[in-house]
Amino acid sequence: MPFMMNCNNKGCGKHQTPALDLKDNDVYCAECGKTIVGVSIFMKNLMKSLGQVRKPPRPAYSVRCDKCKQEALPKLDTTGKLICSWCNHLHTNISGPFAILIKKAIAEGDKDI
Repeated sequence: MPFMMNCNNKGCGKHQTPALDLKDNDVYCAECGKTIVGVSIFMKNLMKSLGQVRKPPRPAYSVRCDKCKQEALPKLDTTGKLICSWCNHLHTNISGPFAILIKKAIAEGDKDI
């Protein structure tokens, strides 16, 4: 069962399930997204043990590699095939239509740089 508390930010004050950010060790309200001040280290450890932490967002078109188990946007090799951006292993688990979308995303990302 998740740990619940009231938000102490002005204008929110809702009873909700907050999340602990492991990067800065702050607790964030699930409703307003602001930092909840005054949470004890005991409560933060409890939230960490319950798994009530902020999860980083997954990048768009990310694919999990069968070899290294990392999840990221693939890159193109010299022949135009999609490979893992971590270990350069050839992705064989990507369907044709999804591969087209990934290649388009890679091409549009190169234009922004």
